[in-house]
Amino acid sequence: MKKEKQIKIGLGEAIARLLTIELSRKSGLANSPELAIKERDLLFDALNEIKIDLGLDCNDDGVPDDIRSIERSASTDCCRIIPANTTKSQAKDKKRRLSRRKKS
Repeated sequence: MKKEKQIKIGLGEAIARLLTIELSRKSGLANSPELAIKERDLLFDALNEIKIDLGLDCNDDGVPDDIRSIERSASTDCCRIIPANTTKSQAKDKKRRLSRRKKS
C-alpha cells in the first residue's frame, strides 16, 4: 500500500512559486521546461483545492452572476464583487436603501 505524503506551504508561497516558475518558463530561463510545466500543473492542482466564494454582479441586481462574468468585467469594467451568499431579497433591500440615500 502506498503511503500518502503531505507537505504544507502558505498560499502566498505557492502563488509566488507558481509565478516564478511561469515567468522563468515564458522567458526561456527554465533549466527544464518540461519539469517546470509539471511543477506548475501540480501547483495549480493544489491551489484549486482551495475554494473561494466569489460573487460578481454585472447587471446591478445585487445577485451574483456566473463565472463568465470575470471575462466580461475585465473588458468592460461592468461588474463589482459582492458577497457570494447574497439572496435576491437581500439584494432588493440593499438596492432600495441605496436609492433612498440618493434621493436625500
